[in-house]
Amino acid sequence: MRGARTDLALLAAVVAVVAAFALVPSAALFARGIASEGGAGAFGAALAPALARRAFENSLEQGLWSAGLALALGYPAGVFLGRYRWPGRSTVRSALLLPFLLPSLVMVLGVLDLLGPSGLLGGPLPALRWYAAGLPGVIVVNLFYNVPIVVVLTASGCEASSAELEETVATLGGGPARAYLETWAAPSSVGAACGALLTFVLSALSFAPPILLCGTSCDTVEVRVYDLAELHGATYSAGVLAFLLVVAFLGPALVYVLLVRRLRAAPGRRYRPRELPRRSPSAWALAATFALVVGGELALVTSVLLRSLVPPGGGRWGHPWQLLFAASTTAHLGVPVSSAVVNTLFFAALAASVGIVLSVAGAFAVARRPRLAIVVALVLFVPVLLSPVVLAVALTTFFRPLVDGGTDVWVLIVVSQALLAAPFAFQSLELPLAGLGAEGAEAAETLGSTPWGAFVDADLPRLRRGLQTALLFGFALGLGEFTATYFLVSSTSRLVTVPIAVFDLTNDRLNGAAAAAAALLLLLSLAVFAAIVATGGDERD
Repeated sequence: MRGARTDLALLAAVVAVVAAFALVPSAALFARGIASEGGAGAFGAALAPALARRAFENSLEQGLWSAGLALALGYPAGVFLGRYRWPGRSTVRSALLLPFLLPSLVMVLGVLDLLGPSGLLGGPLPALRWYAAGLPGVIVVNLFYNVPIVVVLTASGCEASSAELEETVATLGGGPARAYLETWAAPSSVGAACGALLTFVLSALSFAPPILLCGTSCDTVEVRVYDLAELHGATYSAGVLAFLLVVAFLGPALVYVLLVRRLRAAPGRRYRPRELPRRSPSAWALAATFALVVGGELALVTSVLLRSLVPPGGGRWGHPWQLLFAASTTAHLGVPVSSAVVNTLFFAALAASVGIVLSVAGAFAVARRPRLAIVVALVLFVPVLLSPVVLAVALTTFFRPLVDGGTDVWVLIVVSQALLAAPFAFQSLELPLAGLGAEGAEAAETLGSTPWGAFVDADLPRLRRGLQTALLFGFALGLGEFTATYFLVSSTSRLVTVPIAVFDLTNDRLNGAAAAAAALLLLLSLAVFAAIVATGGDERD
Protein backbone atom coordinates (compact mmCIF):
# COMPACT_ATOMS: atom_id res chain seq x y z
CA MET A 1 0.00 0.00 0.00
CA ARG A 2 2.87 2.35 0.84
CA GLY A 3 4.48 1.57 -2.52
CA ALA A 4 1.25 2.26 -4.36
CA ARG A 5 0.93 5.66 -2.70
CA THR A 6 4.51 6.54 -3.66
CA ASP A 7 3.99 5.48 -7.27
CA LEU A 8 0.91 7.63 -7.61
CA ALA A 9 2.55 10.56 -5.82
CA LEU A 10 5.48 10.64 -8.25
CA LEU A 11 3.19 10.24 -11.24
CA ALA A 12 0.95 12.99 -9.85
CA ALA A 13 4.00 15.28 -9.53
CA VAL A 14 4.87 14.78 -13.20
CA VAL A 15 1.27 15.41 -14.24
CA ALA A 16 1.11 18.50 -12.01
CA VAL A 17 4.19 20.08 -13.60
CA VAL A 18 2.98 19.44 -17.14
CA ALA A 19 -0.50 20.66 -16.21
CA ALA A 20 0.76 23.82 -14.48
CA PHE A 21 3.08 24.90 -17.29
CA ALA A 22 1.46 23.41 -20.38
CA LEU A 23 -2.11 22.16 -20.05
CA VAL A 24 -3.61 24.90 -17.85
CA PRO A 25 -1.97 27.89 -19.64
CA SER A 26 -2.88 26.42 -23.03
CA ALA A 27 -6.46 25.63 -21.99
CA ALA A 28 -6.79 29.19 -20.62
CA LEU A 29 -5.47 30.61 -23.91
CA PHE A 30 -7.89 28.48 -25.93
CA ALA A 31 -10.88 29.30 -23.70
CA ARG A 32 -10.23 33.04 -23.65
CA GLY A 33 -9.66 33.09 -27.38
CA ILE A 34 -12.88 31.21 -28.18
CA ALA A 35 -14.91 33.31 -25.74
CA SER A 36 -13.48 36.61 -26.96
CA GLU A 37 -13.94 35.76 -30.63
CA GLY A 38 -17.61 34.81 -30.37
CA GLY A 39 -17.83 31.25 -29.07
CA ALA A 40 -18.42 28.53 -31.64
CA GLY A 41 -18.34 31.11 -34.40
CA ALA A 42 -14.70 31.82 -33.56
CA PHE A 43 -13.56 28.77 -35.49
CA GLY A 44 -15.10 29.94 -38.73
CA ALA A 45 -13.75 33.43 -38.15
CA ALA A 46 -10.26 32.09 -37.51
CA LEU A 47 -10.26 30.24 -40.84
CA ALA A 48 -11.95 33.02 -42.79
CA PRO A 49 -8.74 34.91 -43.69
CA ALA A 50 -7.01 33.50 -46.74
CA LEU A 51 -3.68 33.56 -44.88
CA ALA A 52 -5.04 31.21 -42.19
CA ARG A 53 -6.43 28.71 -44.69
CA ARG A 54 -3.25 28.83 -46.69
CA ALA A 55 -1.22 28.24 -43.51
CA PHE A 56 -3.08 24.98 -42.86
CA GLU A 57 -2.62 23.94 -46.47
CA ASN A 58 1.09 24.73 -46.26
CA SER A 59 1.46 22.73 -43.05
CA LEU A 60 -0.23 19.69 -44.57
CA GLU A 61 1.67 20.00 -47.84
CA GLN A 62 5.08 20.38 -46.19
CA GLY A 63 4.33 17.65 -43.67
CA LEU A 64 3.10 15.11 -46.21
CA TRP A 65 5.88 15.70 -48.73
CA SER A 66 8.54 15.59 -46.02
CA ALA A 67 7.13 12.46 -44.39
CA GLY A 68 6.72 10.61 -47.69
CA LEU A 69 10.21 11.39 -48.96
CA ALA A 70 11.77 10.73 -45.54
CA LEU A 71 10.09 7.32 -45.52
CA ALA A 72 11.28 6.54 -49.06
CA LEU A 73 14.89 7.36 -48.14
CA GLY A 74 14.92 6.29 -44.52
CA TYR A 75 13.30 2.86 -44.71
CA PRO A 76 15.86 1.11 -46.97
CA ALA A 77 18.72 2.88 -45.16
CA GLY A 78 17.26 1.82 -41.80
CA VAL A 79 16.89 -1.79 -42.95
CA PHE A 80 20.57 -1.83 -43.90
CA LEU A 81 21.54 -0.38 -40.52
CA GLY A 82 19.34 -2.78 -38.57
CA ARG A 83 19.99 -5.97 -40.51
CA TYR A 84 23.72 -6.01 -41.25
CA ARG A 85 26.93 -5.83 -39.27
CA TRP A 86 29.93 -3.88 -40.55
CA PRO A 87 32.93 -2.00 -39.08
CA GLY A 88 32.00 1.29 -37.41
CA ARG A 89 28.29 0.48 -37.36
CA SER A 90 27.74 1.55 -33.75
CA THR A 91 29.59 4.85 -34.19
CA VAL A 92 27.73 5.74 -37.39
CA ARG A 93 24.42 4.84 -35.79
CA SER A 94 25.13 7.19 -32.89
CA ALA A 95 26.22 9.93 -35.31
CA LEU A 96 22.85 9.74 -37.05
CA LEU A 97 21.28 11.30 -33.95
CA LEU A 98 23.34 14.46 -34.43
CA PRO A 99 21.03 16.16 -36.99
CA PHE A 100 18.09 15.76 -34.59
CA LEU A 101 20.11 17.58 -31.92
CA LEU A 102 20.80 20.53 -34.21
CA PRO A 103 18.41 23.46 -34.54
CA SER A 104 16.63 23.75 -37.84
CA LEU A 105 18.45 27.06 -38.36
CA VAL A 106 21.74 25.24 -38.83
CA MET A 107 20.03 22.99 -41.33
CA VAL A 108 18.73 26.02 -43.24
CA LEU A 109 22.19 27.57 -43.49
CA GLY A 110 23.68 24.17 -44.30
CA VAL A 111 21.31 23.76 -47.25
CA LEU A 112 22.13 27.27 -48.47
CA ASP A 113 25.86 26.65 -48.06
CA LEU A 114 25.55 23.34 -49.89
CA LEU A 115 22.95 23.95 -52.60
CA GLY A 116 22.56 27.73 -52.77
CA PRO A 117 23.88 29.97 -55.58
CA SER A 118 27.30 30.22 -53.91
CA GLY A 119 27.12 26.77 -52.29
CA LEU A 120 29.65 24.01 -52.55
CA LEU A 121 27.41 22.08 -54.96
CA GLY A 122 24.96 24.75 -56.05
CA GLY A 123 27.73 27.00 -57.34
CA PRO A 124 29.17 24.61 -59.95
CA LEU A 125 25.81 22.85 -60.54
CA PRO A 126 23.10 25.51 -61.06
CA ALA A 127 20.35 22.90 -61.39
CA LEU A 128 20.71 22.10 -57.70
CA ARG A 129 19.87 25.65 -56.64
CA TRP A 130 16.18 24.85 -57.11
CA TYR A 131 16.42 22.73 -53.93
CA ALA A 132 17.68 25.63 -51.79
CA ALA A 133 14.72 28.02 -52.02
CA GLY A 134 10.94 28.03 -51.85
CA LEU A 135 8.93 24.94 -51.00
CA PRO A 136 11.63 22.54 -52.30
CA GLY A 137 14.17 24.18 -50.00
CA VAL A 138 11.86 23.84 -46.98
CA ILE A 139 11.29 20.15 -47.75
CA VAL A 140 15.02 19.53 -48.22
CA VAL A 141 15.70 21.08 -44.80
CA ASN A 142 13.01 18.87 -43.28
CA LEU A 143 14.60 15.82 -44.91
CA PHE A 144 18.08 16.59 -43.62
CA TYR A 145 16.58 17.01 -40.17
CA ASN A 146 14.27 13.98 -40.08
CA VAL A 147 15.54 11.24 -42.40
CA PRO A 148 18.15 10.08 -39.81
CA ILE A 149 15.33 9.61 -37.29
CA VAL A 150 13.43 7.40 -39.75
CA VAL A 151 16.65 5.42 -40.31
CA VAL A 152 17.29 4.88 -36.59
CA LEU A 153 13.67 3.96 -35.79
CA THR A 154 13.50 1.55 -38.73
CA ALA A 155 16.72 -0.08 -37.54
CA SER A 156 15.22 -0.37 -34.05
CA GLY A 157 12.23 -2.10 -35.60
CA CYS A 158 14.49 -4.61 -37.34
CA GLU A 159 16.24 -5.29 -34.04
CA ALA A 160 12.89 -5.79 -32.33
CA SER A 161 12.06 -8.70 -34.62
CA SER A 162 12.10 -12.26 -33.33
CA ALA A 163 15.39 -14.05 -33.93
CA GLU A 164 13.75 -17.38 -33.07
CA LEU A 165 11.04 -16.93 -35.71
CA GLU A 166 13.56 -16.06 -38.41
CA GLU A 167 15.59 -19.17 -37.56
CA THR A 168 12.41 -21.26 -37.77
CA VAL A 169 11.56 -19.85 -41.21
CA ALA A 170 15.09 -20.65 -42.43
CA THR A 171 14.89 -24.17 -41.00
CA LEU A 172 11.67 -24.79 -42.89
CA GLY A 173 13.29 -23.73 -46.15
CA GLY A 174 11.94 -20.18 -46.39
CA GLY A 175 13.97 -17.75 -48.48
CA PRO A 176 14.87 -14.10 -47.75
CA ALA A 177 11.51 -12.82 -49.01
CA ARG A 178 9.64 -15.24 -46.75
CA ALA A 179 11.83 -14.35 -43.79
CA TYR A 180 11.09 -10.66 -44.43
CA LEU A 181 7.33 -11.14 -44.56
CA GLU A 182 7.14 -13.47 -41.58
CA THR A 183 9.63 -11.93 -39.16
CA TRP A 184 10.88 -8.40 -39.58
CA ALA A 185 8.57 -6.72 -42.12
CA ALA A 186 6.04 -5.75 -39.44
CA PRO A 187 8.45 -4.42 -36.76
CA SER A 188 10.58 -2.55 -39.31
CA SER A 189 7.41 -1.02 -40.77
CA VAL A 190 6.32 0.08 -37.29
CA GLY A 191 9.68 1.79 -36.77
CA ALA A 192 9.47 3.48 -40.17
CA ALA A 193 5.91 4.60 -39.44
CA CYS A 194 7.06 6.14 -36.16
CA GLY A 195 9.71 8.10 -38.01
CA ALA A 196 7.32 9.18 -40.76
CA LEU A 197 4.70 10.38 -38.27
CA LEU A 198 7.27 12.31 -36.25
CA THR A 199 8.57 13.81 -39.50
CA PHE A 200 5.04 14.83 -40.48
CA VAL A 201 4.33 16.54 -37.16
CA LEU A 202 7.68 18.35 -36.93
CA SER A 203 7.60 19.42 -40.58
CA ALA A 204 3.99 20.59 -40.44
CA LEU A 205 4.89 22.71 -37.39
CA SER A 206 8.05 24.07 -39.02
CA PHE A 207 8.86 27.67 -38.14
CA ALA A 208 12.26 29.00 -39.26
CA PRO A 209 12.71 27.21 -42.63
CA PRO A 210 9.53 28.64 -44.24
CA ILE A 211 10.42 32.14 -43.05
CA LEU A 212 14.02 32.08 -44.25
CA LEU A 213 13.66 30.07 -47.47
CA CYS A 214 10.20 30.82 -48.80
CA GLY A 215 8.54 33.82 -47.18
CA THR A 216 4.86 34.29 -46.48
CA SER A 217 3.77 31.99 -49.31
CA CYS A 218 5.02 29.00 -47.28
CA ASP A 219 3.96 30.10 -43.78
CA THR A 220 2.78 27.22 -41.62
CA VAL A 221 0.13 27.43 -38.90
CA GLU A 222 2.94 27.80 -36.38
CA VAL A 223 4.19 30.92 -38.19
CA ARG A 224 0.66 32.30 -38.48
CA VAL A 225 0.05 31.88 -34.73
CA TYR A 226 3.33 33.71 -34.06
CA ASP A 227 2.40 36.56 -36.42
CA LEU A 228 -1.00 37.04 -34.80
CA ALA A 229 0.30 36.98 -31.23
CA GLU A 230 3.60 38.83 -31.60
CA LEU A 231 3.36 41.08 -34.66
CA HIS A 232 -0.34 41.99 -34.60
CA GLY A 233 -1.08 41.71 -30.86
CA ALA A 234 -4.13 39.54 -31.61
CA THR A 235 -3.48 37.05 -28.82
CA TYR A 236 -7.03 35.73 -28.64
CA SER A 237 -7.23 35.17 -32.39
CA ALA A 238 -3.92 33.37 -32.10
CA GLY A 239 -5.43 31.26 -29.32
CA VAL A 240 -8.32 30.11 -31.52
CA LEU A 241 -5.98 29.23 -34.37
CA ALA A 242 -3.68 27.44 -31.91
CA PHE A 243 -6.61 25.34 -30.70
CA LEU A 244 -7.40 24.33 -34.27
CA LEU A 245 -3.73 23.48 -34.80
CA VAL A 246 -3.68 21.16 -31.78
CA VAL A 247 -6.91 19.46 -32.86
CA ALA A 248 -5.62 18.99 -36.42
CA PHE A 249 -2.39 17.28 -35.36
CA LEU A 250 -3.63 15.47 -32.25
CA GLY A 251 -4.27 12.22 -34.14
CA PRO A 252 -0.84 11.80 -35.77
CA ALA A 253 0.92 12.71 -32.53
CA LEU A 254 -1.04 10.18 -30.47
CA VAL A 255 -0.51 7.45 -33.07
CA TYR A 256 3.22 8.19 -32.95
CA VAL A 257 3.34 7.77 -29.16
CA LEU A 258 1.37 4.51 -29.33
CA LEU A 259 3.58 3.11 -32.10
CA VAL A 260 6.73 3.98 -30.16
CA ARG A 261 5.34 1.99 -27.24
CA ARG A 262 4.77 -0.97 -29.56
CA LEU A 263 8.24 -0.58 -31.10
CA ARG A 264 9.90 -0.73 -27.69
CA ALA A 265 8.19 -3.97 -26.70
CA ALA A 266 11.18 -6.31 -26.25
CA PRO A 267 11.18 -9.60 -28.17
CA GLY A 268 11.96 -12.94 -26.60
CA ARG A 269 15.57 -12.78 -27.77
CA ARG A 270 17.29 -9.73 -29.16
CA TYR A 271 17.98 -9.81 -32.85
CA ARG A 272 21.66 -9.67 -33.78
CA PRO A 273 22.72 -8.11 -37.12
CA ARG A 274 24.33 -10.52 -39.53
CA GLU A 275 27.28 -10.19 -41.87
CA LEU A 276 26.72 -8.22 -45.07
CA PRO A 277 26.31 -10.75 -47.93
CA ARG A 278 28.86 -9.84 -50.58
CA ARG A 279 26.88 -11.25 -53.52
CA SER A 280 23.44 -9.87 -52.71
CA PRO A 281 22.36 -7.05 -55.05
CA SER A 282 19.50 -6.08 -52.72
CA ALA A 283 21.86 -5.73 -49.76
CA TRP A 284 24.19 -3.50 -51.77
CA ALA A 285 21.24 -1.40 -52.94
CA LEU A 286 20.30 -0.88 -49.29
CA ALA A 287 23.92 -0.02 -48.55
CA ALA A 288 23.95 2.57 -51.36
CA THR A 289 20.85 4.29 -49.94
CA PHE A 290 22.39 4.30 -46.48
CA ALA A 291 25.62 5.79 -47.87
CA LEU A 292 23.58 8.48 -49.64
CA VAL A 293 21.89 9.48 -46.37
CA VAL A 294 25.10 9.52 -44.35
CA GLY A 295 27.02 11.29 -47.11
CA GLY A 296 24.37 13.98 -47.41
CA GLU A 297 24.38 14.69 -43.67
CA LEU A 298 28.18 14.79 -43.63
CA ALA A 299 28.25 17.17 -46.60
CA LEU A 300 25.82 19.51 -44.89
CA VAL A 301 27.82 19.64 -41.65
CA THR A 302 31.03 20.14 -43.58
CA SER A 303 29.55 22.99 -45.61
CA VAL A 304 28.47 24.84 -42.44
CA LEU A 305 31.94 24.60 -40.92
CA LEU A 306 33.69 25.46 -44.19
CA ARG A 307 31.56 28.54 -44.89
CA SER A 308 32.45 29.91 -41.46
CA LEU A 309 36.11 29.86 -42.53
CA VAL A 310 35.90 30.70 -46.24
CA PRO A 311 33.26 33.32 -47.13
CA PRO A 312 31.23 32.79 -50.32
CA GLY A 313 32.91 34.47 -53.27
CA GLY A 314 36.29 34.52 -51.58
CA GLY A 315 37.64 36.72 -48.81
CA ARG A 316 39.98 36.44 -45.89
CA TRP A 317 40.26 33.09 -44.16
CA GLY A 318 38.28 33.21 -40.90
CA HIS A 319 36.73 36.62 -41.68
CA PRO A 320 33.18 35.44 -40.71
CA TRP A 321 34.44 34.71 -37.19
CA GLN A 322 35.88 38.20 -36.96
CA LEU A 323 32.53 39.63 -38.04
CA LEU A 324 30.70 37.54 -35.44
CA PHE A 325 32.67 39.11 -32.59
CA ALA A 326 32.81 42.60 -34.11
CA ALA A 327 31.27 45.62 -32.41
CA SER A 328 28.74 46.01 -35.23
CA THR A 329 27.37 42.51 -34.61
CA THR A 330 27.17 43.18 -30.87
CA ALA A 331 25.21 46.36 -31.55
CA HIS A 332 22.90 44.50 -33.92
CA LEU A 333 22.14 41.69 -31.46
CA GLY A 334 22.04 43.90 -28.37
CA VAL A 335 24.51 41.67 -26.50
CA PRO A 336 28.00 40.31 -27.19
CA VAL A 337 28.14 36.85 -28.74
CA SER A 338 29.88 35.62 -25.58
CA SER A 339 26.78 36.60 -23.58
CA ALA A 340 24.57 34.74 -26.08
CA VAL A 341 26.73 31.63 -25.55
CA VAL A 342 26.41 31.97 -21.77
CA ASN A 343 22.64 32.39 -22.06
CA THR A 344 22.39 29.33 -24.30
CA LEU A 345 24.42 27.12 -21.97
CA PHE A 346 22.59 28.44 -18.89
CA PHE A 347 19.12 27.76 -20.28
CA ALA A 348 20.11 24.37 -21.66
CA ALA A 349 21.72 23.23 -18.39
CA LEU A 350 18.73 24.23 -16.26
CA ALA A 351 16.26 22.80 -18.76
CA ALA A 352 18.15 19.49 -18.87
CA SER A 353 18.15 19.36 -15.06
CA VAL A 354 14.40 19.94 -14.85
CA GLY A 355 13.82 17.45 -17.65
CA ILE A 356 15.87 14.73 -15.96
CA VAL A 357 13.95 15.24 -12.68
CA LEU A 358 10.67 14.74 -14.54
CA SER A 359 12.11 11.72 -16.36
CA VAL A 360 13.37 10.10 -13.15
CA ALA A 361 10.03 10.64 -11.43
CA GLY A 362 8.29 9.07 -14.40
CA ALA A 363 10.84 6.24 -14.48
CA PHE A 364 10.09 5.41 -10.84
CA ALA A 365 6.39 5.12 -11.55
CA VAL A 366 7.12 2.93 -14.59
CA ALA A 367 9.58 0.76 -12.64
CA ARG A 368 6.92 0.04 -10.03
CA ARG A 369 4.07 -0.29 -12.52
CA PRO A 370 5.19 -0.98 -16.11
CA ARG A 371 1.67 -0.42 -17.39
CA LEU A 372 2.04 3.26 -16.47
CA ALA A 373 4.70 3.70 -19.19
CA ILE A 374 2.16 4.73 -21.81
CA VAL A 375 0.58 7.22 -19.38
CA VAL A 376 3.93 8.84 -18.58
CA ALA A 377 4.90 8.95 -22.26
CA LEU A 378 1.61 10.60 -23.25
CA VAL A 379 1.77 13.15 -20.43
CA LEU A 380 5.34 14.15 -21.25
CA PHE A 381 4.54 14.37 -24.97
CA VAL A 382 1.79 16.96 -24.42
CA PRO A 383 4.08 20.03 -24.78
CA VAL A 384 5.45 18.70 -28.09
CA LEU A 385 1.88 18.18 -29.30
CA LEU A 386 1.01 21.75 -28.35
CA SER A 387 4.01 22.94 -30.44
CA PRO A 388 6.72 25.35 -29.28
CA VAL A 389 5.01 28.57 -30.40
CA VAL A 390 1.65 27.67 -28.86
CA LEU A 391 3.40 26.69 -25.63
CA ALA A 392 5.32 29.99 -25.60
CA VAL A 393 2.20 32.08 -26.30
CA ALA A 394 0.28 30.25 -23.58
CA LEU A 395 3.08 30.66 -21.02
CA THR A 396 3.52 34.35 -21.80
CA THR A 397 -0.20 35.09 -21.63
CA PHE A 398 -0.83 33.07 -18.47
CA PHE A 399 2.23 34.17 -16.47
CA ARG A 400 2.56 37.72 -17.80
CA PRO A 401 1.57 39.30 -14.44
CA LEU A 402 4.49 37.49 -12.81
CA VAL A 403 7.22 38.09 -15.38
CA ASP A 404 5.92 41.47 -16.61
CA GLY A 405 7.87 41.13 -19.84
CA GLY A 406 11.24 41.68 -18.13
CA THR A 407 14.27 39.50 -17.61
CA ASP A 408 12.24 37.26 -15.27
CA VAL A 409 11.01 35.62 -18.46
CA TRP A 410 14.13 33.42 -18.27
CA VAL A 411 12.13 31.15 -15.96
CA LEU A 412 9.58 30.53 -18.72
CA ILE A 413 12.39 29.89 -21.21
CA VAL A 414 13.81 27.18 -18.95
CA VAL A 415 10.36 25.67 -18.39
CA SER A 416 9.51 25.60 -22.10
CA GLN A 417 12.84 24.02 -23.05
CA ALA A 418 12.54 21.45 -20.26
CA LEU A 419 9.01 20.45 -21.24
CA LEU A 420 9.94 20.13 -24.92
CA ALA A 421 13.01 17.99 -24.12
CA ALA A 422 11.50 15.81 -21.35
CA PRO A 423 9.68 13.24 -23.57
CA PHE A 424 12.85 12.48 -25.53
CA ALA A 425 14.94 12.33 -22.36
CA PHE A 426 12.43 9.90 -20.86
CA GLN A 427 12.71 7.65 -23.92
CA SER A 428 16.46 7.39 -23.23
CA LEU A 429 15.61 5.75 -19.88
CA GLU A 430 12.99 3.30 -21.11
CA LEU A 431 15.22 0.57 -22.56
CA PRO A 432 17.66 0.36 -19.63
CA LEU A 433 14.66 0.58 -17.28
CA ALA A 434 12.94 -2.35 -19.03
CA GLY A 435 16.02 -4.54 -18.51
CA LEU A 436 16.46 -3.87 -14.80
CA GLY A 437 14.23 -6.46 -13.21
CA ALA A 438 12.75 -6.07 -9.74
CA GLU A 439 15.30 -8.09 -7.74
CA GLY A 440 17.47 -5.19 -6.57
CA ALA A 441 14.62 -2.99 -5.40
CA GLU A 442 12.86 -5.92 -3.72
CA ALA A 443 16.04 -6.81 -1.82
CA ALA A 444 16.42 -3.20 -0.65
CA GLU A 445 12.80 -3.08 0.52
CA THR A 446 13.26 -6.37 2.35
CA LEU A 447 16.09 -4.70 4.29
CA GLY A 448 13.76 -1.88 5.33
CA SER A 449 14.12 0.68 2.56
CA THR A 450 11.18 2.71 1.33
CA PRO A 451 10.10 2.14 -2.29
CA TRP A 452 11.63 5.47 -3.33
CA GLY A 453 14.81 4.75 -1.37
CA ALA A 454 15.05 1.32 -2.99
CA PHE A 455 14.69 2.88 -6.42
CA VAL A 456 17.40 5.48 -5.70
CA ASP A 457 19.82 3.05 -4.06
CA ALA A 458 19.27 -0.08 -6.15
CA ASP A 459 17.89 0.98 -9.54
CA LEU A 460 19.29 4.42 -10.36
CA PRO A 461 22.96 3.29 -10.16
CA ARG A 462 22.16 0.64 -12.77
CA LEU A 463 20.54 3.33 -14.92
CA ARG A 464 23.68 5.47 -14.89
CA ARG A 465 24.33 5.29 -18.62
CA GLY A 466 20.71 5.92 -19.45
CA LEU A 467 20.66 8.89 -17.06
CA GLN A 468 23.78 10.35 -18.64
CA THR A 469 22.32 9.93 -22.11
CA ALA A 470 18.99 11.45 -21.05
CA LEU A 471 20.69 14.41 -19.37
CA LEU A 472 22.96 15.14 -22.33
CA PHE A 473 20.14 14.58 -24.81
CA GLY A 474 17.98 17.08 -22.93
CA PHE A 475 20.90 19.52 -22.79
CA ALA A 476 21.48 19.21 -26.54
CA LEU A 477 17.81 19.79 -27.36
CA GLY A 478 17.77 22.84 -25.08
CA LEU A 479 20.96 24.05 -26.73
CA GLY A 480 19.30 24.19 -30.12
CA GLU A 481 15.72 25.11 -29.13
CA PHE A 482 14.71 28.19 -31.07
CA THR A 483 11.00 28.55 -31.71
CA ALA A 484 9.62 28.93 -28.18
CA THR A 485 12.71 30.79 -26.97
CA TYR A 486 12.51 33.28 -29.84
CA PHE A 487 8.96 34.21 -28.89
CA LEU A 488 9.76 34.50 -25.18
CA VAL A 489 12.90 36.67 -25.45
CA SER A 490 11.34 39.14 -27.87
CA SER A 491 10.77 41.50 -24.93
CA THR A 492 14.45 41.75 -23.95
CA SER A 493 17.69 41.47 -25.89
CA ARG A 494 19.65 40.54 -22.75
CA LEU A 495 18.43 36.94 -23.03
CA VAL A 496 19.42 36.37 -26.67
CA THR A 497 20.72 32.85 -27.34
CA VAL A 498 22.96 31.59 -30.14
CA PRO A 499 20.04 30.11 -32.17
CA ILE A 500 18.26 33.48 -32.00
CA ALA A 501 21.49 35.20 -33.06
CA VAL A 502 21.72 32.86 -36.08
CA PHE A 503 18.13 33.65 -37.07
CA ASP A 504 18.44 37.43 -36.67
CA LEU A 505 21.73 37.61 -38.56
CA THR A 506 20.40 35.41 -41.36
CA ASN A 507 17.10 37.28 -41.60
CA ASP A 508 18.96 40.59 -41.86
CA ARG A 509 21.32 39.23 -44.54
CA LEU A 510 24.45 39.49 -42.38
CA ASN A 511 25.65 36.29 -44.00
CA GLY A 512 29.23 36.20 -42.79
CA ALA A 513 28.40 36.60 -39.11
CA ALA A 514 25.43 34.23 -39.52
CA ALA A 515 27.71 31.54 -40.99
CA ALA A 516 30.09 31.82 -38.04
CA ALA A 517 27.22 31.78 -35.52
CA ALA A 518 25.80 28.63 -37.13
CA ALA A 519 29.23 27.00 -37.00
CA LEU A 520 29.55 27.97 -33.33
CA LEU A 521 26.21 26.36 -32.55
CA LEU A 522 27.21 23.30 -34.55
CA LEU A 523 30.47 22.98 -32.60
CA LEU A 524 28.61 23.22 -29.29
CA SER A 525 26.22 20.49 -30.45
CA LEU A 526 29.12 18.33 -31.61
CA ALA A 527 30.70 18.63 -28.17
CA VAL A 528 27.48 17.47 -26.50
CA PHE A 529 27.11 14.68 -29.03
CA ALA A 530 30.65 13.50 -28.29
CA ALA A 531 29.77 13.43 -24.60
CA ILE A 532 26.65 11.35 -25.35
CA VAL A 533 28.73 8.83 -27.31
CA ALA A 534 31.34 8.77 -24.54
CA THR A 535 28.73 7.57 -22.03
CA GLY A 536 28.95 4.21 -23.79
CA GLY A 537 25.23 3.52 -23.65
CA ASP A 538 23.61 0.68 -25.48
CA GLU A 539 23.50 1.42 -29.20
CA ARG A 540 19.74 0.96 -29.26
CA ASP A 541 19.16 3.81 -26.77
